[in-house]
Amino acid sequence: MELDVKNRGVRWLLVVLGIVFFLAASAWIARAYVASELADNLSLKNLELAVKLDPHDAEYQLKLGRLYEYSMTEAQPQQALAHLRRATELSPYNPEGWLELGGALEFQGKIPEAEACLRRADSLAPQIPAYQWPLANFFLLQGNIDEAFRHFRVVLAGTSQYDQIVFRTAWKASDNAEKILDELIPPSIPTEFSYLDYLLAQQRLTEAQAVWKRIVSGSEKFNPQQSSAYIEALINNRRPEEAYEAWSDLGRKGLVPSALPRSDQDLMTNGDFEDEMVNMGFGWRVVAAKGVYAGLETTTYHSPNHALLVQFTGKQNLDYGQVIQYVKVLPGRAYRLQAFMKTEGITTDSGPRLEVVDPYSQAAVDLLTENMTGNSETWISVRVDFKTGLQTGLVLVRLRRLPSQKLDNQISGRVWLDDVRLTPLSH
Repeated sequence: MELDVKNRGVRWLLVVLGIVFFLAASAWIARAYVASELADNLSLKNLELAVKLDPHDAEYQLKLGRLYEYSMTEAQPQQALAHLRRATELSPYNPEGWLELGGALEFQGKIPEAEACLRRADSLAPQIPAYQWPLANFFLLQGNIDEAFRHFRVVLAGTSQYDQIVFRTAWKASDNAEKILDELIPPSIPTEFSYLDYLLAQQRLTEAQAVWKRIVSGSEKFNPQQSSAYIEALINNRRPEEAYEAWSDLGRKGLVPSALPRSDQDLMTNGDFEDEMVNMGFGWRVVAAKGVYAGLETTTYHSPNHALLVQFTGKQNLDYGQVIQYVKVLPGRAYRLQAFMKTEGITTDSGPRLEVVDPYSQAAVDLLTENMTGNSETWISVRVDFKTGLQTGLVLVRLRRLPSQKLDNQISGRVWLDDVRLTPLSH
């Protein structure tokens, strides 16, 4: 719609008003632009001018307050408080302003006022780690461990950035394993495993066991490889019963089906190699070795549909023992280790065989099956009977090739292994 203004005086008045409005708007835009440019250059002079040009911008007040608070050369605590208070007045729903004001008040020893501001920031950002981190540290410094843990818990639930320092701080502040687990560690698989690994690094295996129990009692699934370090730490620290219980937990949760024993008469895990090798715990492990290939074979086997194939390249006189499995046994009991092996072109006088050994005391158990060299043509049954020592609760079964003492000692050829069984004997 067009407005036809015929009165000449009115037309001039409208033109003048338009020009005045344009100039006023241009001036306001120019002031705001200049203030913004000045604020981006964080010098005291520029920020003071930015606040004068646009005194109602909370961000400028906040930046100037920070500068007055933290500047090494231009610190003015009272000026800092004034601008930070003004920032919270202009933007009362911005948690950053309340956080900065609380920090400034704390620095000046005004603890009750600081706490009120920080609680206001908490109410505005209750689940944001970046705000909860300084809140937790404030309450920790005030000796309020319960309140500090509440905020640290939010931090742990939201980011892994502070995991290690939070765990260390919690132990220094509390030294109470039950309190830390119950009140600090959130029910989150990544955080729980992070805390578990921290405890393992600190050699706190008893405390780690409580974390593990909470992990496996939950409904959340996880990658079983995450538990490898825990089981390994228990084995290395001569706690095989606990290690095997953790391994069984994985089976009960359906994370490693082969972790559940198939019968009391066969203690090996996946002895027929029909399941994938998990390379951890009480399952088969294949450690990479130069000059050797080791993996599952689907074309040659003793019982369908897999066997283990190990192939030597003929370039080294190897001391090989990188296919292994830990097996839980009872002290002072008789057992039989038996398996089927097949060879093709195995050179040197020292070929592959099976070994069973007590990993904590070779004097208690250390036996080998017969030496396998050349071409076996068919599958050969190998076995060795042994009795565990009075302290033996764990044995290590491994495919072993001892170094040859001959001049022609570089081994080549292939060996297949299948249907490995370790069974208790009645006598």
